[in-house]
Amino acid sequence: MRELLLPKFNNNDEGCVLVGWAVDDGAEVYADEVVAEVETAKALEELVADVDGVLHRLVEVGAQCEFGRPVGLLFDSHQERDDYLANQASAVVTTAPEGEGEDHDGGPDPILSDAARTLAQDHGIRTEQLRSLGKRVVKASDVQRLIDQGVMDQGAESAAAGAAADAAVVSLSTRQRAVAAVVSEAHRTIPAAFAAIAVDLTAFRATRGGGAPYGLVEILVKAIAARHADFPLFFATPGADHTLVLAPDANVGVTVDVGTGLFIPVLKDAARRPIDDLADDLMDFRVSALRQNFRGDAFTDEAITLSLHNDPDIILAAPIVHPGRTCVVTLCAERSEVALTEDGTPFTRPVTTVAVTYDHRYLNGRDAVRFLTAVKQDLESADAIARLAG
Repeated sequence: MRELLLPKFNNNDEGCVLVGWAVDDGAEVYADEVVAEVETAKALEELVADVDGVLHRLVEVGAQCEFGRPVGLLFDSHQERDDYLANQASAVVTTAPEGEGEDHDGGPDPILSDAARTLAQDHGIRTEQLRSLGKRVVKASDVQRLIDQGVMDQGAESAAAGAAADAAVVSLSTRQRAVAAVVSEAHRTIPAAFAAIAVDLTAFRATRGGGAPYGLVEILVKAIAARHADFPLFFATPGADHTLVLAPDANVGVTVDVGTGLFIPVLKDAARRPIDDLADDLMDFRVSALRQNFRGDAFTDEAITLSLHNDPDIILAAPIVHPGRTCVVTLCAERSEVALTEDGTPFTRPVTTVAVTYDHRYLNGRDAVRFLTAVKQDLESADAIARLAG
C-alpha cells in the first residue's frame, strides 16, 4: 500500500481544496495518471499517481487538504483494499473552514477555495450570492463570473456605447485569476519597500574563467545564506502580536519557471552545504519543474526567497513579498557597464543588479542597504568567492 500524498504546489498556502476526483473509488489507476484536481490560491492543479494501484479515497470533494498529507491510498490489488476496509471503521474525511458548509435558511453554505474566498472578500460578494451558484465547491473562476456579471449589470449600457464595434475582449485564464487574487492580497496586506545595488562581477568572472563548476545563482545563494547570523530578521516568519519567528537554518527558496508555472523549491541548509550540491539541486529542480513531479518536501521550511529575473536585458525587478516572508531578494541580468579609472580612463566592466523587496513593518531601509552591501562585498571579492565556494 502506498499513500497518495498531496504535494506542496506553492509556498503561499498551507493547503488547498480538492475540487474533483478523476477516478472512481476502488478503480485501478496507473503511474502518471491524473487522479484528482485541486485548487490552490494560484491555480487549478492536477494530482498524479506515482505508481500503479487500486485507489481508495480518503477525502471527499470539497475537503480542505493539507500539503504533505495523504488524500488517498493505492493498493497493490483489489483484495488488499478489501482486507484493509474490513479492518477500518471509515476512511473518508471531509473538512472545511469553520462556518463553511453549514445549513442556513437559504441552503448550505458552499465551500470556498482560498483564492475564491479572497476574491469574494475583495469584491464584497455575499454568502447568498455564492449560494445562488448552486455549487457545493466554489472556485475562483466561479467568483470571478459573479464579479463580471455584477460589473456588466451596473455598466453594460455605457460600456456597450463606448466600445468599438470590432473591439476584442480577452478573458483571464483561471490560473491568472488565481494569481491576481494572491498578488492583490500581498499588495493589500504587506507594506513593501524596495532597494537595489549594483554589483561588479569582475572577480566572479575571473573565477569562472578558471572553469568553476557553479554559476552566479549558486554563488549568490551562498552569499545570502552566509548573512543569516548577521541579518536574522531577513530569514524570519511574521508571527502574532508584532513578533517574528527566527529561522534556525538558512534555507533559500529559489524561483524556477521553465514554462510550466512558477515554483519555489527550497535549497536546505545553504550556508553549510557544498556549492556543488546546491548546483545539482538547482538542476534537479528545473527537471522536476518540467515534469511537474517535485518531492513532497521540496517546498518546505523556506526562510528567505531568491527571485530570478536574470533573463537578458532585465536591469531591475521588484517582485511581491510572499506571505509568511519578510523579504524577497532579486537577481537581474548580467550586463556591461562603462566606468572610469581613478585617472579618468574609461573601461568596461561586467555588472548585475541585486535587489531586495521587504516588508517595512519588520525591516527598515537602513537594514536593507546594509544587507545588500554585505552581499555585494562578498560577490566582488575573489577571496570571499573562494571561501563561499570552498
